[in-house]
Amino acid sequence: MPSIPALRIPGRHARSAAALLGASVLLLTACGGNGTDGSGDAAATQSAAEQTAGTTEQPAASDPQAGGDGASQGQDYVDEAINSGYALNTVDDLPVVTMYTDYECPACQSAHPLVEQAAESLDGTVTVMVKNYPLPIHDNAVPTARAVEAAAMQDQAHEYASHLYENAEDWTPLSGGELDDYFVTTAEDLGLDVDQFTGDYSSGAVAQIVDAHSQQAGELELPGTPSFVVADQQVDLENVRTADDLAGAFEDATDSAGSDAATPAGGTAEPTPGN
Repeated sequence: MPSIPALRIPGRHARSAAALLGASVLLLTACGGNGTDGSGDAAATQSAAEQTAGTTEQPAASDPQAGGDGASQGQDYVDEAINSGYALNTVDDLPVVTMYTDYECPACQSAHPLVEQAAESLDGTVTVMVKNYPLPIHDNAVPTARAVEAAAMQDQAHEYASHLYENAEDWTPLSGGELDDYFVTTAEDLGLDVDQFTGDYSSGAVAQIVDAHSQQAGELELPGTPSFVVADQQVDLENVRTADDLAGAFEDATDSAGSDAATPAGGTAEPTPGN
């Protein structure tokens, strides 16, 4: 998948030191698992194929034609997205840390600046990839995951996800057509091809990607979001308080994993540089 540089959107919210410290604490509490935001049981997660965009009927993720139904990208792209996720920094034959996220999870939203800073500081050393783990306790988790994956089909997943994290108060209360309209407006504001975005958002290909990532999270027995994984082992966040701490935890995990760290969590092959 294409490498995406660290995001710099004009007017993005400033992050205070106190906010970053709060984010580090939330990395430890998280959404789901033993946190106060509910359970991270992947078996209870509603599939992306079951949550439709407006009134558009989606093919099931298991439909063999789903990868090409209404999407701008074919099955090769879908397979790579399922294997690797999307990148927060350079993809170039590097060890990989995979973050499983839920865009409606308050812990993921608060941790966002820490993760971005860690990814930027590790650029060229460790690749940070992102996959979807929409929790059933969040009504908009699956639709937002689909929206980000639709943006990914235009190489804009990082930018789109950052907007969702930083403006959660605008879209969390929405549902149905209002939520869909918000996603389309965001795509337009970020300069995406709106017609392509709309088709991809409601496509079976995007549903297939989100469902596959959720299944991976269940197989990895992740306790909630955000979760960071190297070579199918969760990254130890016990001593993480700053972005530097998080980057150090990523480096420690990839060093311990050795050559196994080259394959993204839940994947079967190394991510493709330049894709």
